Amino acid sequence: MDYEQAKSEVSRIIRHYNNERRHPSLHYLTPIQYYMGNPEVLLVIREAEIEKERALKREENMTRRKGGETTGTVS
Repeated sequence: MDYEQAKSEVSRIIRHYNNERRHPSLHYLTPIQYYMGNPEVLLVIREAEIEKERALKREENMTRRKGGETTGTVS
């Protein structure tokens, strides 16, 4: 690997680390989301999405337990 290839690879790793990798210490946001955006709003949105997924999973589990009958709707 020559200097330019190494430089390109390091740049790629840094882009991934800052733009794609979610960090536990930043509440599982990427650094770019955390420092350039409004992390409080992003966290509220993500928590709402997580809760919606949980509700869907609960509904699926209840449907399986009841032999295919639904127990209600999830919005």
